[in-house]
Amino acid sequence: MDVNNTLSGFNSMAATFAADVDHAFWLNFWISIVLGMTVIIPMFYFAWKYRESNVKNEDISNNSHNTPLEIAWTLIPTALMMVLFYYGYTSMKTLRTMPAASESITIKVEGSKWKWKYEYPANKAGHVHKITSVYDKKIGGVKRGLYVPKGQKVILEMTSPINDVIHAYFVPAFRMKEDVIPGRTTKQWFEADKVGEYDVECAEYCGTAHSYMYSKIVVMERADYDKWFESSAKSPFEDASAPALSKGQSLYEDNGCAGCHSIDTDAILVGPSLKGIGAKHDAAYLKDAILTPDKVVPEGFYPGVMPPFALPEADVAELVKYMQSAK
Repeated sequence: MDVNNTLSGFNSMAATFAADVDHAFWLNFWISIVLGMTVIIPMFYFAWKYRESNVKNEDISNNSHNTPLEIAWTLIPTALMMVLFYYGYTSMKTLRTMPAASESITIKVEGSKWKWKYEYPANKAGHVHKITSVYDKKIGGVKRGLYVPKGQKVILEMTSPINDVIHAYFVPAFRMKEDVIPGRTTKQWFEADKVGEYDVECAEYCGTAHSYMYSKIVVMERADYDKWFESSAKSPFEDASAPALSKGQSLYEDNGCAGCHSIDTDAILVGPSLKGIGAKHDAAYLKDAILTPDKVVPEGFYPGVMPPFALPEADVAELVKYMQSAK
């Protein structure tokens, strides 16, 4: 992923409706150019032809009207505008008409500062995949993403926590963007027709780490997707033989803490580094930092950046335990 290229993805089309959106865009673009030139070119021509030094007072006269010209400049732009309306409406209708839930995978998406969370339906074993996708500066890319099968309709039900801000789920390669609003559920759908990885960007300014609020959609062959979906692995690409994460570390990653705080280095990402924090503060302080982050703000940082986390008491205890181990 090239985090310096905010247009990454426009060089490919990977959703079934992407070509329709492109067609509507370029039609709109060229018709707008033509309509603009029919105004701008005559304007400059007449400004030059009838400049003060080139026209005598006795040559000035008034024309009452020109019926053929008036009909032409009314009907031609109207016809072109109707063409724009038709293609704009049909492409919007395609994007906004949700497919039947029975033929789709419905995935819940939560956008919050500054991460994306995905929750899938339960698989045959009853396991529910819950994935947190966050940009990891250490690896220079996104850790985990949204995994979908090729040729499958997918419905995204998107929201943001009530105490968060507006985000926008933007996939350039799909020509798809939808606002994600606190306390509301918005929907978008797609059907990916090409296997690959496609960038997801937040297209609504959302604060300090907005420029790093990336995710990715990984389109897989159906068999590969089904194999992962029926497992309990968080990602189809993680090493199954790797040691399991502790409960606290898993919560640390799943809640997006790693996107803002480094715990194994002194690097400052968005918030202060947590390296050695267990030796500096007791469990009560760490618990307050999770539940009421504005109660005590470290010097050099600002209140209101870190949202409070409404976590079960047991999860908070595990997080505190993990943070205390960072000595």
